[in-house]
Amino acid sequence: MFRIMKTAYLILILSLSISTSLANDPQRSFDQNADNPCSAHRIWVWRPILDRFAKVNSSDELKNQVNAMSETIKDLQTRIGHKNELLLLQAGQIKDQSARLNVLIKNMKVLRSECLNAQAEIKSKDIQIQLSAAKIKQMSNELVTQCSRQDTCPIDGKGGIYKLKIRELPAFEAPCSSNGWLTIQKRYDGAENFDRGWKDYKDGFGRVRGEFFIGLEKVHLMTRQRRHELYIKLGKIDGTTSHAHYDNFELGGEIESYELKSLGRYNGTAGDSLRPHERQKFTTNDKDNDAYRFNCAADEYGGWWYYDCAKSMLNGKFYKEGRSRNGKTNGILWGSWHNNDWTYSLTFVEMMIRPRID
Repeated sequence: MFRIMKTAYLILILSLSISTSLANDPQRSFDQNADNPCSAHRIWVWRPILDRFAKVNSSDELKNQVNAMSETIKDLQTRIGHKNELLLLQAGQIKDQSARLNVLIKNMKVLRSECLNAQAEIKSKDIQIQLSAAKIKQMSNELVTQCSRQDTCPIDGKGGIYKLKIRELPAFEAPCSSNGWLTIQKRYDGAENFDRGWKDYKDGFGRVRGEFFIGLEKVHLMTRQRRHELYIKLGKIDGTTSHAHYDNFELGGEIESYELKSLGRYNGTAGDSLRPHERQKFTTNDKDNDAYRFNCAADEYGGWWYYDCAKSMLNGKFYKEGRSRNGKTNGILWGSWHNNDWTYSLTFVEMMIRPRID
């Protein structure tokens, strides 16, 4: 295209030069025209053609330029169309992604709500678990206590004070010997008053490390649950000792006035002075269950299984000198061991029981 324009430009310059020369010398021009084929006349004939040629070439160039530009525009339009399609596609994708994002956001809100609810439920469950654990621990402790608790003295344990638990009663302390005997009554220094009423004998009184009576209700429950034997140690003021053993000792309940229901076979060195009291009800200074026309427990005789009244009486008044005063017969008695001398009073007594080993 550049070359065509250059050629047209040279032809135009040449034409203008010839025209200028003829204009300056017309005569010469005329003379020369007759013999010169390139005379001014001819030049003037060709000039319009050359001018047209230049114009035509210029128009073609413009057309070519326009066509080229048109092609370029078309190409650009095509590219723009492609770009628009790509933008529309991307806009559609963005719209889809935006919709998906909205769905995800909504799902995240739902999940967050569910997570909060789950956390609240977990917290509630955790509290329930803690409460259940505390309850299980309490039940376990109670079970361990129930399983490990003792309702009698250990057979081969160390002697001393043990905490025992019998059904229907609170736990209590009691002295146990090394071979399983449980002390239910003890006298040795007169520190404790045994002239008491029904309630005291029912529940027990005194100090387990001193003089005491364990209580009729406890003895009843223990001897009701299983067969027991009874062992009684006796001591005099001179230091001599003796004993009585019964192999089937049992007390009735309060509704039966704690009747001495059974003694079993006797064995010992003190004599069988408890036998006359078998199947007798218990009497205290405020509850007369004996067969005598007066209350055998009156006048500091202490509670016992009196009939009319006694051959033995281990809860009587304690006399440290080993004799009652003023001719009274209300001391600690075991008639068969002191030749039925009712003014005699023992200075040591210990009544013990343990389950029978058959």
